Amino acid sequence: MDLYDVVIIGAGPAGMTAGIYAKRAGLKTVMLEGQFPGGKLANTAEVGNWPGITAISGADLATKMFEHCSTLEVELQFNAVKGITDHGEYK
Repeated sequence: MDLYDVVIIGAGPAGMTAGIYAKRAGLKTVMLEGQFPGGKLANTAEVGNWPGITAISGADLATKMFEHCSTLEVELQFNAVKGITDHGEYK
């Protein structure tokens, strides 16, 4: 069994942002995603309020975010999370 410092449930915008920050902090990190990276953002026609970008499709923004994660080698596993168990020292 692999042990991680950080396990992120979901690879939507918040999950990918958390993955980027965790990896930059030197933590062994994995994102668990049940469907596809980007979450609902990937299905958004246009995002017009992203700082530094006037307008971009949700799919393109999700792709850019995922590429950033990939560059930092944030691990992605396609698994549906069915529950979380407290194992004492390891959570």
